[in-house]
Amino acid sequence: MKIRGFIQLTAIILFFGWCHPVLAIPQGKPLTLSEAEALALNTSPELQRFQALRHGLQQQAIADRQLSDPQLVAGMANVPTNSFSLTQDDMTMEQIGLQQAFPRGHSLLMKSKQDQALALSEKRKAQEKALTLIRTVRETWLDLYYWTQALRSLRANQKLYKNLLKVSISLYETRKANQSDVLQVQLELSKLDDQAIQIQQQISILRAQLERWIGLEQASRQLALTLPHWPSPPSIKLLQTRLRQHPILCIDAAMIAAAHSEVAFAKEQYKPGWVLNAGYAKRQGHFVDGMSRSDFVGAQVTIDLPLFTTNRQDRQVNAGYDRLLATKLDQQTHYRDLMQVLTTQYAIWNRLSQREEVYKKQLTPVARQSAKASLIAYQNATTELTQVLRVYSSELTIQLELIQLQVERAKSRAILLYLEGVVA
Repeated sequence: MKIRGFIQLTAIILFFGWCHPVLAIPQGKPLTLSEAEALALNTSPELQRFQALRHGLQQQAIADRQLSDPQLVAGMANVPTNSFSLTQDDMTMEQIGLQQAFPRGHSLLMKSKQDQALALSEKRKAQEKALTLIRTVRETWLDLYYWTQALRSLRANQKLYKNLLKVSISLYETRKANQSDVLQVQLELSKLDDQAIQIQQQISILRAQLERWIGLEQASRQLALTLPHWPSPPSIKLLQTRLRQHPILCIDAAMIAAAHSEVAFAKEQYKPGWVLNAGYAKRQGHFVDGMSRSDFVGAQVTIDLPLFTTNRQDRQVNAGYDRLLATKLDQQTHYRDLMQVLTTQYAIWNRLSQREEVYKKQLTPVARQSAKASLIAYQNATTELTQVLRVYSSELTIQLELIQLQVERAKSRAILLYLEGVVA
């Protein structure tokens, strides 16, 4: 099991309860988990990125609803090539006009709705990122808590092992024990030099991971020595109901809305687009009778004729429907994944709670009594040192397993809070 392997590594490192001094930690208020969460949320560039993307899409949605800029049309018409005179021919004229294009159907509205849906998806992504960030910080902080508590257990047991060394020396001097007993304890104490470095390495790695989210100065602070007090999770049925509002599924819902708008936009392409052109033409010169030549005004409409739709409009609509289906299937997949995690973690949390009670009420008291009894027996020369070491090792392992059970239970609760959508 994962917990068992984690405990075995720690038990090897802490077997006889002595270590080098740990790295200096800045003095001051201990870093609590809730404080680490707040620091991570307030300094996260990822969350700011999603806010920027959302704001950009909101601006784009407004822009996409606007008509394209009108065009100014100006020029000369019917200029004779033999003289390039502007007054020689009656039909020579200076033209100026405005041209405005109008897109097909409600294309602008559909495009704007798609941008709005994408903006909503970025908002949901920010919410999901906040949940993921908090979950990561919680898991890292809890792992760091475990190793910190492991060092505290080491220090608490240090006197016991030193006392055992004194007892073995005393028995050897009275010829009630062999020199090998003394050497065995000394050998185990010597091995802890390298094992202590391994613990410090684990702490350094976890502090580096925590630094990624809250900064070096904050990650270097002393850790608070109490686990967070989260309320017990609600019933599994209530959690399953709340799961449908998880940001991941809300992201999918926003993407589905965007896909619907994409399909609607594609359908609008079956409708004709058109261009309106209005102009004024001024003629130069005069008639033979001296009257000025009259000016002209004109207007025209250019209309698209979507007659051949098989390989363009039809394909675009089909492509939109395919992407819509894929997005809906993504939502179903994500829901199943989240449901599987919820069911698993709820069962884990319940079983770890039961195991924690067994350790507190049965294993820990028995292990403590057994350690005391074995030491007395060794002092009375009625048992061997190896038996004492075995019992001491078992007691330390049980202590560490209890801490690890508490940490794993808290991590399981953190995952359930993530699934509930609870940031703090």
